[in-house]
Amino acid sequence: MILEMKNVGVWLKLYPVSSQTCRLLSTKVLKSGNATNPLFKPDRPPRKPRYDDKKWKEETIAVLEKNLKKEAKELAQLYHLHAAQTQAVRYTVENDWSSLLSFLHTRLHTRSTGFKDREANEIFSVSLLAVRKNLIRILEKDGDNASEASALCFSLGNIVNKLHMDPDTRAVSILLLDTLTEWVSRRSVDGDSDEIAYVIHSYKRKISKDISQFDISKCHLYYPIEERDAIDFFLTELGKNNYHQELEDFGYPENMTIVDSLRQPASTSDYHGNPFQVDEVSKETLRSLFDENIRNENANWLPVRNFEPNARKPGDHNYAEGLIEKWGWKTNITQSIARLEKKRIQYPLKNYLQLLSHDQITEEVLQAVTAACSQGQNMIPYSTFQYMLTHPVMRLIHNELLLKLSVNVSGIWKIVFEDYAEFFQKEEISRVHTHRDWWRICCEKHGIPPTYKPPLHSFQCEVKSQFSAFLVEVVLAACVFPMRDGRGKEMWLNAFDVQNVALEEDSKVFETGKSALTQMVKLHKKMLDELEKCNKFAIASLGLILMFPVPPKPWYDGAVGGPQYTRECQIIRPILEFKKVNIMREMTSRLERSQARPVFDALNQLGSTPWRINKDMLSVLCEVFEMSKNPTKKELFETLSVPLHADTVSVPRIQDFIQEGSENEEGVKEKWRAYYAAKRLAEKTKNEHNSLWYWMKYRVVLAKHFQDKVLYFPHNMDFRGRVYPISPYLNHMGDDVNRCILKFAAGRPLGPNGLSWLKLHCINLTGKLKRKSISERLQAAEEEMEAILDSANNPLDGRGWWLESEEPWQTLAACFEIRDAILSGDPESFVSHLAVHQDGSCNGLQHYAALGRDKQGGEEVNLLPSELPNDVYSSVAVRVEQKRVEDENNEQSEFHEVALKLREFLPVVVPRKVIKQTVMTTVYGVTMYGAALQIKRQLKALGIESEEIAKFASYLTLRTFASLNDSFTSSMQLKNWFRECAKGTSELLQTVEWVTPLGLPVVQPYLRSKDSRGKIFLAPVGTKQIGAFPPNFVHSLDSTHMMLTALECSRRGLTFAAVHDCFWTHASTVDEMNTICRNQFVSLHKQPLVKQFSEYAISKYLTPELLSKMEKKDQERYLNLFSLQIQPGELDINDVMKSQYFFS
Repeated sequence: MILEMKNVGVWLKLYPVSSQTCRLLSTKVLKSGNATNPLFKPDRPPRKPRYDDKKWKEETIAVLEKNLKKEAKELAQLYHLHAAQTQAVRYTVENDWSSLLSFLHTRLHTRSTGFKDREANEIFSVSLLAVRKNLIRILEKDGDNASEASALCFSLGNIVNKLHMDPDTRAVSILLLDTLTEWVSRRSVDGDSDEIAYVIHSYKRKISKDISQFDISKCHLYYPIEERDAIDFFLTELGKNNYHQELEDFGYPENMTIVDSLRQPASTSDYHGNPFQVDEVSKETLRSLFDENIRNENANWLPVRNFEPNARKPGDHNYAEGLIEKWGWKTNITQSIARLEKKRIQYPLKNYLQLLSHDQITEEVLQAVTAACSQGQNMIPYSTFQYMLTHPVMRLIHNELLLKLSVNVSGIWKIVFEDYAEFFQKEEISRVHTHRDWWRICCEKHGIPPTYKPPLHSFQCEVKSQFSAFLVEVVLAACVFPMRDGRGKEMWLNAFDVQNVALEEDSKVFETGKSALTQMVKLHKKMLDELEKCNKFAIASLGLILMFPVPPKPWYDGAVGGPQYTRECQIIRPILEFKKVNIMREMTSRLERSQARPVFDALNQLGSTPWRINKDMLSVLCEVFEMSKNPTKKELFETLSVPLHADTVSVPRIQDFIQEGSENEEGVKEKWRAYYAAKRLAEKTKNEHNSLWYWMKYRVVLAKHFQDKVLYFPHNMDFRGRVYPISPYLNHMGDDVNRCILKFAAGRPLGPNGLSWLKLHCINLTGKLKRKSISERLQAAEEEMEAILDSANNPLDGRGWWLESEEPWQTLAACFEIRDAILSGDPESFVSHLAVHQDGSCNGLQHYAALGRDKQGGEEVNLLPSELPNDVYSSVAVRVEQKRVEDENNEQSEFHEVALKLREFLPVVVPRKVIKQTVMTTVYGVTMYGAALQIKRQLKALGIESEEIAKFASYLTLRTFASLNDSFTSSMQLKNWFRECAKGTSELLQTVEWVTPLGLPVVQPYLRSKDSRGKIFLAPVGTKQIGAFPPNFVHSLDSTHMMLTALECSRRGLTFAAVHDCFWTHASTVDEMNTICRNQFVSLHKQPLVKQFSEYAISKYLTPELLSKMEKKDQERYLNLFSLQIQPGELDINDVMKSQYFFS
């Protein structure tokens, strides 16, 4: 289309032209114009290419492209490998031995030479193990002269002679040879005897080759004692009974000096006792609980009784599940499976579907959709829904395989747990050993690899998405419910639907706080309403993601192991935003065998801390929650962060806005618009209330279910090393409600200072005396003692002192503990279970000040001793005000006018809260733009309404950053240097990575596909790499500090838990934990952390090969960029030991 313009008006002529012609015409018009022509634009300079013509960049891109292709090829191979594993599983489960042997023959001829790894060889070792067990069954059933046995022997000879011998294939081949040899000794001589003897001879020759390198401790399969004896006998016959076995040191790496104090156990006089022992839990009780835990792991769903008055008990018949049965979902699902199976029959999905009957699949799918309905949420993340459907069915398939192999995974770990449980009973064991070390000893005692995984445990990994898509399609088609339309006609609607949903930034439901399209499964609201009318569900929860009744399986070398006993878990949490990067694989590929052992030990310690439900708090919480349908309690519920029920939100009706005949046409339109706006807001609020209410209900139900249990919360971590409990429901890292209903299961007498620490903890939780001294806070506790006791005795009917706290629920828990200690008559002997907290003071800036040795900044974040706690936010606010006054008085200042204008709207000194969030998020890499938005929101909250509010916010942002630089001079220089380093790595087309002081490799996963001159590769997302590196680096340090504190507390026998930079222990051991916390911080920052990163970056990114291809100016630029040239300040890091308010 061409637009022709006349001098008068506009005249349109339409011509059909190509896009190329349009470009040519537009170029011609622009070039023929002049400065007065409104369409005239000067010639643009040629666009600079994304990547310049430097040779080293071209070669780097070529290498990255090659790496991406290699990775894609490996993923394809892995997919085909796992598809092949499903065939092996299918043939084994179906007893189709001829097909299995034929499949193994084919694999030997087609297997890629690059796949001589354990997972590829596992197909052969597991399949041969299955064949051996089948051979034994044949001989027991049909006798020694069975023709089928002879056929198996000949086929096995052909396979074994071509096998690549890793430890497991060799061990299984020895067992097969032992079975065949014993069979031949009993077999009658016939025409096949000579050929059988030749096959066995060649078989033995193949197995014996390089037998000196065989090390049974390197095997990944488990061999019972009788099988190990058979292997030993074979080796003895060959004169190899002292077969090769490497001796290994299982301690920490010698070059990791930061853990030198942790290498030896504490003396018996310094050891406080076993922090993981619960007196009332005997070894016999632990054995019984282990059986319960295994049942929970094997049961895909754990039914939990609903606490509501009309909730059913298991076995009742008048319940919501009955309505689902009436709707015919079970029959529909079975029919849908059969129909779609014919439509989508292909490998490897075909292998899955043929391993189970339709009824078996239906039963698991029905349980999953029933569980989804029981949660009350009208939105479920699509990935969660897939997992709910697919995982239970996959476990059934794998269990069928294990049954055929006579492998009892639960029984294997039960043998180990019998001994491992002594760690939690005997003080001497817990004093001398770590969890990881004692686990290894127990496993080796029984000949079980510490990292043992069930055979073919990963067979479903790469092909699970195909199966989950199939099951989701089944559910969408099968699950329908009846409704009547406006004319009373019955129609059937889909209960589930898949939608892309925008998660709003200000939503209280979702934790990410970002606005993004996310795929969700939507449950039809009318269907949920119908189910709500019935008696409530017995809520079903995924048993695999709950807390444990026994200590979890430890994490072990190589980042494998725990925490579940019957299945594998990942130690690194996935990052959904950057799916192209497998962050777990990136970490483990950089991990040496003995590396990061302190990290695994810290995770094991945190996950083995025993907890209990605080019944006093649970009782109050239930009483409050039962009032959630009363809208008059809104103020109380807002104070306590407990959601009101969705029924308390009224959705407006059109009649509330428009009365017939009372408005003119324009007025009616306005009313309609107002009605729709109000309706949308009410429905949004109602949906949020519904989600929050059910989320709260879920936690309360689980707390009641486990109220008489000792609980353990296994931990994993993000890619930076920050740790989190795996359980998403109940854990101590949750909100105020979560924290209040948990207490340590193992109690400790308060001792001489314990009651004072309880009082101080109670006052600290209120948040009212943060700027006061410890003595003043203790005095306030004594003055408020009557109110504290009243809160404990009359939490809902008394004066309600606890309701005025910043953390009301935890404050009430402290009130209960103080009351009970006083009522005991002997507070020093009172056994306390409450966790007392010590918080870091703006911990991110503490690490920055320590890195830069900034004395003034260190003082403001309490690295230095002081009579009163310092508040960095107030200090920065004071300096911002000083700079504002200077700008007002200096007419030459470029900020003179905006400072004067701001004074008109903000005549008072700059409030602390205006700049608090900006200072707090400085460590998180907040940009100038982001900080300005934060301050703008705070100015609006103060009632400032001006067209120039954006200018005010920008001005205050500049002054806030300048004030931070005044105190944290070297620290802010370091932060900028970190950003420049990240910018440099991005220019070099590499992601930022480093190794934490405890040996954890950290790789920033911010990579996206790029196309440069036809070459596709993964390139760093520059803005994300640069902005995220400073906070990620500091987070890896705060995690390291926490882990060092956890390890030393465990070494001395202190109970310890943590919420990032908030450390918890018993009231009686707070003083010692504080000493440890400070010691470890000083020890950490005495390491040349920044220098180490500089040296690592130079060696990692500026390799001799790359430098040889660079021009000299580029070499000098990047060497200068990664070299540390910042002078530290004058802070003496040892002064932290004397700072009372460092953690307080």
